[in-house]
Parts: sequence; structure tokens; C-alpha cells
Amino acid sequence: MQSNNSFTKIFFLLLTISVGFVSCKSTNTNVSENNTIQEELVELDETVENEIQPIGEPMLLTQLTPEEEKAIKLQSLSRDQKVFYEIAHTYDYLEVGEDLDYKVYVKHDEKEVIILYEETDSELDWHNNYLVFPWPLNLEGHVVWTTYGYAKIYKSANNVPINEFCALVEQYPDYKVVIRGWSLGSAMAKITARHYLYRSPKGTKIDELTTFGDVKCWLNPFYSIKKHCVRIREYANRNDLITWCIPLYRRDVTCRVGKRFTLKRAKNSEYYHTHYDECDLSKWDSD
Repeated sequence: MQSNNSFTKIFFLLLTISVGFVSCKSTNTNVSENNTIQEELVELDETVENEIQPIGEPMLLTQLTPEEEKAIKLQSLSRDQKVFYEIAHTYDYLEVGEDLDYKVYVKHDEKEVIILYEETDSELDWHNNYLVFPWPLNLEGHVVWTTYGYAKIYKSANNVPINEFCALVEQYPDYKVVIRGWSLGSAMAKITARHYLYRSPKGTKIDELTTFGDVKCWLNPFYSIKKHCVRIREYANRNDLITWCIPLYRRDVTCRVGKRFTLKRAKNSEYYHTHYDECDLSKWDSD
């Protein structure tokens, strides 16, 4: 009886050791396999990360080209707001003389021959702006009185802009004659308009003369170009102090726009001088 009990104890002891050994082996195998899988996943992540490199900034679905942005902007503007926007966003002006920036071109879709003049954009321009004492300017044998600074700039161009403009007008006789300018360019545009009329047969009309941030440049008290223009607009924002400058001089017409004048707004005169595309031009913006 005692022998049987001893055998039973030995059997259960061996069984326990065997189960423990198998259990340990199984556990070690599972841990090893798990470690191997984790290592493979890490290695795969590193491979993917190394092989897939960024190609630059992500392309946004709403990202537009400058041409597309301009087209969208123009759709929201009125006629003369578009005119100002195009003057302000033209970047291929030619420079001649004492920094006179101009562009002559043709719009075949609208059948227009156009000359544009840019705003003040250099120290030389500002220097000439300050030369406000009266000065005679000879245009085809006709004397007009303007400021010394404006006469000096226009004369320095040696008739290059007006020659190019008149040549295109002759090339396209059925197209509209359009003259535009901004700021200092408004004075150049108005001098060009007179020059063009003096070169043209009697009774010639300018189809459009449009200026923004318009400066007063005439000292002649009895001559006005408006009767020679089918459409003339000389825009002056009430809070654009540049349009108030040069006492005793005048403009042919005055198209006042913008909110009423206040000193607080006038402190931001530069903003009002450069944002005519944001002005309500509805009072004047009609044919």
C-alpha cells in the first residue's frame, strides 16, 4: 500500500514538471513570435517612411493662379472699378525720360487703342511732383500752362508715348481712342489728351479720358478738354489728400467719390489714393 502511494506521488510530480516545461516552452515561443512580429512592423514602417518623401507644399483644392484670382476679382467690379484695377495691376509699363511710365496697347475684343500712365513710383517722381510753380509747355505750337514738374516729365519723353499712341490710332481708325492715368499719371494722361487733339483734324473726339487720384494740373482759365471727350471721368476721393494739392490749379471735371471728408479718414490718405476699385463709383460709372 505504501509502495502504491509512493508511485502515485512520483507520477504526479513528473506530470507537473512536464506540464510546467511545456507551458514555459509555449510561453517563450509566443513571446518570441510576438517580438518578431513587432520588429517586422517597425521595420516596415521605417521602410515606408524612407521610401515615401514629401513632394513640396500640399496642393489645396482652392489654390488659384494669379490670372484666375484676377478674373474672379474683375467679375465683382463695376466698369470704372475694373479700369482702375487694371491700371494698378499692370506691371509691364515702359519707362522713358524722367521716369515716365506708360503703356500703349490694343484691345481687339473691345476695339480700343489705349494709353495708360502709372502713378508716382520713384524719388524722381516725387521730386517733380513738388515743382508746382507755373510753366508753359509747347504742344504742336500750342502753349498750355501746367506745373514745371509735369511739363518737365512730359517733355523728357521726347514724344515717344504720343508717337506710339498716334501710330496705333492710325493703324486702327475704327477703334476707340482711350486715355487713362492714375495719380501723377493723371496729369500725363490729360496732357496727352490735349497733345492728341492738337495733332488731330479739327472736330476729333477722344472716346474716353479716365483718371484716378486725379491731380489738378491746368492753369489755363478758359480752356476745357471735356467738350472734346465723348466720356470724361476725373475721379478724386474726398479723403485722398493728393487730389487736394496744388492750389490755384484746376481740373476739367471733378468726380468726387468716397465717404465725406474727416481728419480721421484723411490720416489714411494713402489707402484712399490706392483703392479706387473699392469706391462706390455708381454716381459717375455710367456711359
